[in-house]
Amino acid sequence: MKYPILLTAAALLAIAASAPSQAQGTQELLQSNGCTACHAQAQKVVGPAWGWIAYRYQGKKDAVKSVADFIINGGVGYWKPWTGGVPMPSHPNLSKAQAEQIAKWVLAQHAVKPPAQ
Repeated sequence: MKYPILLTAAALLAIAASAPSQAQGTQELLQSNGCTACHAQAQKVVGPAWGWIAYRYQGKKDAVKSVADFIINGGVGYWKPWTGGVPMPSHPNLSKAQAEQIAKWVLAQHAVKPPAQ
């Protein structure tokens, strides 16, 4: 009986130890793919604020897939009233898993309603 408890405790420690590296991995993806050059938490830089994206997609069941697809394929027009139609460049070098990791992070940000247009 002792061993299953020890294994469970070891598994929990391993999971807890990996959590910071997963968050760091997302930050590295954001930096290395230029995301932080165009996006910020609560205000427009070039692209919409991450908080605006979280607000716009909250409650949508396909949000992660939609945002991940947009990250990989790029696009234009979805945020035109706030960005003036500046296109989102595609990131075909990202894997689906990496794009979903970024999308989950963005969608987990504090939702901020975009300014009235």
